[in-house]
Amino acid sequence: MSKLVIVCDSGATEKLQTAALVASGAITSDYEVFIFFMHDAVYALKKDAPPEPDVASVFPEVSDKINQARQEGKLIHWKELLEDLKDLGDLRITACVQITEILGLEKEDLLPFVDDVAGVNTLAEEAMKADQVITI
Repeated sequence: MSKLVIVCDSGATEKLQTAALVASGAITSDYEVFIFFMHDAVYALKKDAPPEPDVASVFPEVSDKINQARQEGKLIHWKELLEDLKDLGDLRITACVQITEILGLEKEDLLPFVDDVAGVNTLAEEAMKADQVITI
């Protein structure tokens, strides 16, 4: 089985959505997927995080169309998509321990689909075993 590592370091809605969509494509192609959330992407994993803002684009028409698709249910929200993917394939989700400590968070404070809180050494180990590593 091939392995993909995704590093998500932004809490921007479009980056989180992209990470989930890329994971979806990989899972449906029978990849093992490891997602490592860093920086403000960790904050987006909080159970009580405020709803993230609408997708923002330098092209207002793009923002409008994507946000409309989300409201109409044509684009599955990244959180729901990651939850569903956990049931469909080999997906492991890890939050950066340094950022969780800075934010005063414990694993219990994060969404239930988060498997682990670990350091960048874990990211490096997973990256060394992967066929592909991408940063979003």
